[in-house]
Amino acid sequence: MEDHLEFIEPNQKILDKLLSEFTEATGLATILVDTQGIELTPGYGFSPFCQLMRNNEDTRKLCQHCDMFGGRSSIKNKQTTPYVCHAGLVDFSYPVTIDNQLIGFILCGQTRIEVAHPFQEIINEKTDWKNDPLFVEVYESMPLTTPEKIKAGSELLTIIINYYLADIMNTSLKANVESATNLPNFTQTEPSIKKVKPTQPKTSLEIVRNIERFEQRLPQIERPEISTAIKYINDHLNEVITLDEVADYVHLSGYYFSKLFKKEVGITFIDYINEKKISRAMILLQDSTWSIDSIAHSLGYSQSSYFSKLFKKTTKMSPRDYRQIIQKEKEAFRV
Repeated sequence: MEDHLEFIEPNQKILDKLLSEFTEATGLATILVDTQGIELTPGYGFSPFCQLMRNNEDTRKLCQHCDMFGGRSSIKNKQTTPYVCHAGLVDFSYPVTIDNQLIGFILCGQTRIEVAHPFQEIINEKTDWKNDPLFVEVYESMPLTTPEKIKAGSELLTIIINYYLADIMNTSLKANVESATNLPNFTQTEPSIKKVKPTQPKTSLEIVRNIERFEQRLPQIERPEISTAIKYINDHLNEVITLDEVADYVHLSGYYFSKLFKKEVGITFIDYINEKKISRAMILLQDSTWSIDSIAHSLGYSQSSYFSKLFKKTTKMSPRDYRQIIQKEKEAFRV
């Protein structure tokens, strides 16, 4: 895939337009991922349930594993094969190739089906989310679909990729090869964000990646008490979390826990919680049905003005401005 990364960028608008319009036509969520299940484009039509799943470090990895194995299944079976993901939703995917080189998979679905269906689980791991009131609430708000709609969507995706996308991508590929003498090597950098200043990100996907780097910079945690504390924090982001509460949970005094947390993580307890909550808020803001007030309250902030202040401190823009960027991107892809 790395040899063809330079052809993803010039075809980005084609891919984004296809994904967004497929979602509008079918009501099914879509995203392009690489051969390891890592996201290459923004997600379209993602429900708040799936946004929350992908905003959690552990469950996001399971999502990516499902995307990867679902794509491999479609290659093995030589057709789109609907499957059940780790969270109990039904997905399907189809491989995307350029010049006979596999670059990734278009993932679709993320649907809730409660009638009997023939679809099998794609991985053995399962996520138990039914004790989390926020997950339960957003899951129950998801519309129900049918196995017939999933099969029809998968057939439509196959037709679009085989008879539309392949033509455009291969034509663009040839044009790029003929016009370039030395193609740039993107294997050591991230092509979609290399020209973006950290203080003024240009797209929603780039902003999310900037936030994700925060966790990638975290040092290896050595103390088990801090690892346990971090897991507790990540599992209770929809609540008000206090230092004393978490310190009690790991059986340490508040003073000692605060010092140890900063030493192990590299930032203060409060800063870590705020970074995590803002990261989740950025996912929720992609769904326009969630008001800024409701997002703030769902993350344990009693005052949306305080939430907005923290959001702007982290992302260099207000929640409203961030949401407008997302809307403009979607409108641009429809042009």
